Amino acid sequence: MLVVFHHGALGDFVLALSVIQAVRTATRSAHVIAVASASSAVVAAGRSAVDERWSPEQVGLHTLFGEDGPLDGRLENLLGQAQLVLSFLGDPELPVHQRLRAATSARLVAIDPVPTPRTLQARVHITEQWAQAIREAGLSLPDPSPAAIHLPIIQHARQADDQRSRVIIHPGSGGRSKCWPLADFLTLADAMADVEITWMLGPAECEPGDERFEALRRRSNTERESLMVMPDLQDAAERIAGADLYLGNDSGMTHLAAALGVPTVAVFVMSDPRIWRPLGEHVHVISGGSFDLGQLGGLLTPGRWHR
Repeated sequence: MLVVFHHGALGDFVLALSVIQAVRTATRSAHVIAVASASSAVVAAGRSAVDERWSPEQVGLHTLFGEDGPLDGRLENLLGQAQLVLSFLGDPELPVHQRLRAATSARLVAIDPVPTPRTLQARVHITEQWAQAIREAGLSLPDPSPAAIHLPIIQHARQADDQRSRVIIHPGSGGRSKCWPLADFLTLADAMADVEITWMLGPAECEPGDERFEALRRRSNTERESLMVMPDLQDAAERIAGADLYLGNDSGMTHLAAALGVPTVAVFVMSDPRIWRPLGEHVHVISGGSFDLGQLGGLLTPGRWHR
């Protein structure tokens, strides 16, 4: 059994999933349990290389970070069943990994999830850093492939003669500095002819007093476009899986869309896309503080993304 420890956010876990896939293939692990806080791990469980997701609270993971005192019995039991432990809990030299090594007879591979100075200088993708760390730990590992989460496509009802491509646009992000101006998204939407556009917002974009998307709420009253507020990630993932194209900022939701196999346009304003972009031939990245419609080439061609 392969046990994975991960305490990063939604998009971080999706990126880690590409490495988990490679490790499972290389080690022929029959079962994979991810102890992860990210909600994307819930969506991935049973639909990806991860069979089960356990929350950190389910195993008392916090006891691993204490310098004194015993580990939670549930955590000890899990570690006792593992043949391989893959930890994304920080620098391999941290005390947490010393405690892990002492608590299990399984092989432990510790990976620092933060980009190293070499990664930043060379501007290589973060999954390459993680894969190299695993190889240096003695595992023969193939190059990671893009993360894959398999959800059944649930198509919402539409008129029989409506053959427009379905486009979901998510203009928010967990960090405001990562967000493209809404005006740019609106301009992009205006340039897309003969498509069915649905705007998607999450809880972070609907907090009291947040008026960034007021223009979007007014716009969504038109017959051409609709607005969905999706507080539940599972529901949002199911809607995204049924889309022909997804557009969004550098956010966890964008990484999730890419992992679902949906053609994805990812907008990077602050972060370096060479390091943090979603992976896959179906992903197109717009980088920089502004955009040129010419960057998108044939992406806006009517019917281009009909699935």
